[in-house]
Amino acid sequence: MHRSPDPGAGRGSGRTVLMIGPLPPPNGGVANFVRNMRDILPSAGYEVNVYRTGGSGSSSIAQPARDLGAVLRFLLTSRRHRADIVHVHTSSYYSFMRNVPYISWARRSRAAVVVHIHGGMFTEFYDGASPLTRRLVRKALGGADAVMVTSPSWTGPIARIAGPGPELVSMANGFDAGTFRPADRMEARKELGIPEEGRVLVSVGYLEPIKGHSYLIDAMAGVAKSAGDVRLYILGDGSLRKSLADQVKERGLADVVRFVHEPLPSSGIARWMSAADLFVLPSLGEGNPTVMFECLGCGRPFVGTSVGGIPDVIGSEDLGLLCPPGDAGALAAAIMKALGKQWDASAISEHAQRYSWSNLGSQLAAVYERLIEKRRLTGWE
Repeated sequence: MHRSPDPGAGRGSGRTVLMIGPLPPPNGGVANFVRNMRDILPSAGYEVNVYRTGGSGSSSIAQPARDLGAVLRFLLTSRRHRADIVHVHTSSYYSFMRNVPYISWARRSRAAVVVHIHGGMFTEFYDGASPLTRRLVRKALGGADAVMVTSPSWTGPIARIAGPGPELVSMANGFDAGTFRPADRMEARKELGIPEEGRVLVSVGYLEPIKGHSYLIDAMAGVAKSAGDVRLYILGDGSLRKSLADQVKERGLADVVRFVHEPLPSSGIARWMSAADLFVLPSLGEGNPTVMFECLGCGRPFVGTSVGGIPDVIGSEDLGLLCPPGDAGALAAAIMKALGKQWDASAISEHAQRYSWSNLGSQLAAVYERLIEKRRLTGWE
């Protein structure tokens, strides 16, 4: 259900922020960002209200109608939405287009406007769009006070689209450092009821093509031949559930690859990460995956693909190993190399702390202050 404002919004004093974006459920990178900033920013003096957008977690042909209804309700109650900052969370393709009305409204308000692009497919969306859509995108971004992206590598491409008007800001996704922290590997395995001996790989993600699980299963065929004491646990569910299970059987990996389909709370995911020797994410495309920060927070090395903002975070082989996407052989080689390395769990977890939600909240508050001061100096107040 869409709502405005969100009753769980922060009640801090001082400046007011209107965030437009999704909230859990379902859980996801954008929804988690909105929820955590809503809860953290009041400590920096910001009162945060959320106008909830997005789907319910299940695909439906009725979603466009729900999105249109949300826009109409927002516009009809626009007087309620006065704020110093309007922070619109979006992605690409349909996600961006359904947010254009909110961005347009915000630009006509007295607020400083932040357009936050999550995910790594925006330039592909823009370059493949019609001339009319590209013009709408340029107008929407160019009129913002700031455009926020999740990786430094995307500031240049977005600047090409947005033009010289908005400030370009890079801010990664974050993680709950209180939940995802180093824990004893054997104790975690005991709690999960999995064998304590051998080496364990864990992967977390929806079972959808973009997550690249089929390449990971192919890679495990090679890994199992070279290191017979390795098991892989894939946590998640999705449209590929049956086909991936069939692939495991066809490759003779039923004793090597196991699936955990039931939904898990954050504490449950943290327990699986703590039980692992390595965390593996074989995605074909990503923005700034939350599970990457979570595994690092647990002190576990990350093995994955060089997509999206991942190389910006895994910038050293002391943190993990990367390979090209869609290459099962390269992924197998990276896993084998990682299994042969000695890893410093404390150093990995320490590196992750810069991406804790509390640190990101401080960074975001500083961006807001800068934008409000810029508005003040140009006669806004």
